[in-house]
Amino acid sequence: MNKKLVAAALGLAFAAPVFADASNVTLYGRIHQGLEYNSSKTDGLGTTTSTQPTIVDQSSRLGVRGVEDLGGGLSAIFAYEFGVDTDNVASGAAGAAGPLSTRHAYLGMKGSFGTVVVGSQDGGNDSQAPLYNQASAYIFNVNNNAGQLTVVGSGATNDEVILRNQRVSNAIGYAGNIAGVRISARHVLAGTDQGSGALTAVNPAQNPAAFENGQRQTSVSADYTLGALTFGAGYERRDGTDGYTNAQNALAVTGAVKSQAQIGASYNFGVAQVGGLFAQQKYYGGRDSDNQYAISTLVPLASNYGLQAMYAMSENGKQLNGALSQAAGAQDVDNKQFQVSAYYDFSKRTRSYVGYNRTTRESTSATNALVETKDNSIVLGLRHNF
Repeated sequence: MNKKLVAAALGLAFAAPVFADASNVTLYGRIHQGLEYNSSKTDGLGTTTSTQPTIVDQSSRLGVRGVEDLGGGLSAIFAYEFGVDTDNVASGAAGAAGPLSTRHAYLGMKGSFGTVVVGSQDGGNDSQAPLYNQASAYIFNVNNNAGQLTVVGSGATNDEVILRNQRVSNAIGYAGNIAGVRISARHVLAGTDQGSGALTAVNPAQNPAAFENGQRQTSVSADYTLGALTFGAGYERRDGTDGYTNAQNALAVTGAVKSQAQIGASYNFGVAQVGGLFAQQKYYGGRDSDNQYAISTLVPLASNYGLQAMYAMSENGKQLNGALSQAAGAQDVDNKQFQVSAYYDFSKRTRSYVGYNRTTRESTSATNALVETKDNSIVLGLRHNF
């Protein structure tokens, strides 16, 4: 009889974590609209373009996240977040649903060791984007989500000049605090899914490194706060591109970036916060490195409104050889971004803002002449989180 009681007690002890079911699932999202007026002028070519005021979606989203207490200080966490385009309610055939895109989708564990997540990551919730989030923290902004007031991004559709790798899939992320230092790290299998066999820019027979198991990105950032001062550094290395020839790198094959390194700091003076960032980007193949600089300030005039200003510059290294040596940089060129804006918070969840952004981009023409393009934007935005 005693043996049966002991066995039952042991069974309950080992089963305890299973019954420690304190799950919590949250539905959340953001509706974000902007009114933009954009114009562009290219010096040297005498061309000017402008657009009428346009209402655009500014990275609206819908997501679900959850946490389950597993006992012993360990929790399971998950999230799935979609990008929702509120400016495009139909696409494709008549009546088709509006577009959705995965922003992040991950599953992980959280405990005294920190947080570990696996899946698609963009730095939202518990997912990790070390260099992107760090750069964004040291460059103050009223809204770094989308649109022409973005200060750190991919450069795909906006006018920012500080470019960072934000959203990736097939990734393992870690976040923790070691001796007061906040650590963020991410390792990515960044190549093409070998199961699909789809490689658009590279012949897989000649460059197997382009497959998912042959390309990797590893990034880490560390930040420390000492009173009003916060400072940190980050580094990202992209491997798997050594197999590319210089000509392929010159043609901007995916993975041509070799590494990124950055340092940043911010100081809170009470009446204003000032932040700065310096970074360098290196390449495989025949291209000089890029240097990036940014300085910004945030001035809270009251608890719910204030002003922001930012200046950033990217000194882009020239292409030394390859098919694009002339068109992509026989000269060293600079990109500059200047921005001022103001925000007003109706509540903790609802923000309105207005801002002006100018981005000046230099390039070289087919005759190796320097061409300068100036993009000007005025933005009025309204954002609500729920």
